[in-house]
Amino acid sequence: MDKIVIFDWGGVIESHRDGEYNIKIAQSDLLKKYGCKLDEKEKVQIESKIHSNMGISSDFTYIQKWFEEIKANLGLTCNLDEFINSYDEDLKKVHYYKDVVAYAHSLKERCKIGIFSNLMMIDERRINAQVDLEKFDFVFLSFKIGHIKPEEIAYEIVEKTTKIKPENILFIDDMKENVEVAKSRGWQTCNAFGYELDKIKEAVEHFLERL
Repeated sequence: MDKIVIFDWGGVIESHRDGEYNIKIAQSDLLKKYGCKLDEKEKVQIESKIHSNMGISSDFTYIQKWFEEIKANLGLTCNLDEFINSYDEDLKKVHYYKDVVAYAHSLKERCKIGIFSNLMMIDERRINAQVDLEKFDFVFLSFKIGHIKPEEIAYEIVEKTTKIKPENILFIDDMKENVEVAKSRGWQTCNAFGYELDKIKEAVEHFLERL
């Protein structure tokens, strides 16, 4: 139990894959529902700029500020309560990889397991419904730790909290830039998407077999 396998959420558990009902499609549908008139390129640029700073605080005023900005910039016709209720309900439809979740839970008898993800407060209910956060030994969500991947300090927080040596950490993430920081700190890594469960299993088995 001196090893830990840490899973990213988006892309590894919740789908980012073309051809599936993924988070990008769901978010786009939600914005259209409330009157967003921008084309896809303009909308993505604005969302990306605003979203980049909104996953680092558990203060609800940040969500209020984020919503007011996207409402103004995207021309939304709803209030915050309506938006959050729809966000909760509509994004439940996003495809996620139940086999990855089951595999992660199955590792509890062999090592510690964790989640390390960039997300906002309003995503927590959905991730909990998908993975049951209580089953994980460690949960690192950016809005709670105050930093996002690939900021180095976020990885430092993981190391200090788990008290596990870097070489005994396996980190699974779909984003190369997130994996590269982990690798530079001596972590074992697996750059994979949730639909690549065989690749994930191979990396985990190799990691757990190492002395």
